[in-house]
Amino acid sequence: MPKDDITWDDLNGAEKRAILRADARGAWQIFRGASSAPGADRRVEAVYEQARKRINGGK
Repeated sequence: MPKDDITWDDLNGAEKRAILRADARGAWQIFRGASSAPGADRRVEAVYEQARKRINGGK
């Protein structure tokens, strides 16, 4: 596994909450008839990218 690969356990509480909120919004959009929820996917990826920077010291 690459050194910069982030797992759920590496995330802090705020990051986990942000991902859960984004997933819930995406699920709601799909439930309401959207074929996909790319906005939710982008938000989740942004949280992981932020966590990578935090864990790797801003590199």
